[in-house]
Amino acid sequence: MIMEKMNFYRQLRLSCVVLMAAFALTTSAQSSRQVRPYSFNKKGVFYGRQPVMGIDYRTFIDLGYGYAKDRYNVYFEGQILPYVDPATFRLKVPGRVYPGDYPVDPSDEYDPYYNEGYVVTSNAVLYNGRKISERPSSFKDLGWGYAKDVFDVYYLGKKIEDARSSSFKVLKDGYAEDAFDTYYRGRVVK
Repeated sequence: MIMEKMNFYRQLRLSCVVLMAAFALTTSAQSSRQVRPYSFNKKGVFYGRQPVMGIDYRTFIDLGYGYAKDRYNVYFEGQILPYVDPATFRLKVPGRVYPGDYPVDPSDEYDPYYNEGYVVTSNAVLYNGRKISERPSSFKDLGWGYAKDVFDVYYLGKKIEDARSSSFKVLKDGYAEDAFDTYYRGRVVK
């Protein structure tokens, strides 16, 4: 009788250990696949719901895919990556293949799920840390990589020449139009 109880508790203990190991592996595999964007509010910068400490707000850039950087650190999923130089760190994302006459340019990609480029400050508008406009009061992020202020229209931070801000509107899937032209990914469709 005593031996049976000892075997029962031994098997129960072993089963608990196996269940805990399986749960830990499942949880870590799920969390590594979920990528949440960084967000800002009055209390600071957050990755998901977790606060990210020690960020330089003026130079912070959300690179997507869980990565971000400022002038002091590189972050992955809200954690500082030690021994990584933010001045030389670049996130290389594989290019997509687009049909038609539009060549693949890695700097010309827009992911609608990661709004990472435009930052409006009190005296300027920045795109990935580069100043693009001095009219923040009239600036609007239109989505799909497009933005405009009272005089100019931008795609991924680059000014679209001859685009008319007053009549410019975004359609969808990278298309936009103004009173005279239709645009795809910031270029006039001919």
